[in-house]
Amino acid sequence: MKAELINYFGNDLMVVNAARVSYGKTKTDFDTNDIKLINYLIKHKHVAPFRHPQIQFRIECPIFVERQLFKHQVGLSANSISGRYVDFSDKYFKIESLRKQSSSSKQGSDGIIINQVLLEKINKHVESSKLLYKELCDADIAKVQARAILPLLLETEFIWTGSLLAFLHFWDLRLKSDTQQETREIAQQMLELVKNIEGEPFKYTLQAWDNNK
Repeated sequence: MKAELINYFGNDLMVVNAARVSYGKTKTDFDTNDIKLINYLIKHKHVAPFRHPQIQFRIECPIFVERQLFKHQVGLSANSISGRYVDFSDKYFKIESLRKQSSSSKQGSDGIIINQVLLEKINKHVESSKLLYKELCDADIAKVQARAILPLLLETEFIWTGSLLAFLHFWDLRLKSDTQQETREIAQQMLELVKNIEGEPFKYTLQAWDNNK
C-alpha cells in the first residue's frame, strides 16, 4: 500500500483569511495572532474556513481498503483505475499475518493467529483467480465481466482530492486504534505526507487539530 501527495492548495494563512473576511479583513502575513485564531476555530468547531485549502493524493491499496476509505465522501472526490478499460489483475495485497477477530468489536481484530496452512491457501486462491481471469480474457470475455471473479485483495489505485477539513475529519476517524489496521496505515501515511510538506503550510492547523482531539 502506498500514499503519494500529488498537490495541495492553500495554507494556514488561507484559513485565517477565510475566517477574517467575515469582518471585511484579510492579510498577507501570518503572525502569532493567527495561531490563536486557528486554535479558536478548531476548539469551537468553526469549520468553514478549513474547507478552503485543498489536498490531492494518489492512493494504491487493496479494494477492501478502498471501500473503507470511500465511506468518506463529504468534501472529497475520487477517480479510480477501471477494470473495464485495463487489466490490472496482476498486483495483489499480500497478507503477511492473520489477526484474530476482536471479542469487543464486530469489525475489529485483536492479536495474531499463527496458521501457515491458511496463509498458503490464501496465496493459492489469489493465483487461481489470476489464472481464471486470464483464461476469461483470452476467451475474449469482456473485462467488465471477467473482473467480477477477482478477490478483494486486488490492488487498485485512485486520485483522491478534498478539502483540508474533509481530511481532518477522515484522520479523526481512521487513526483510532479500533480502525481496520490497513486503513489506519494508509491514513497515517497521508497525514505524515502533509506534515512533511516543505515549508509546513498547514503546521498550525495540524497542531491545533492534534491538541483538540
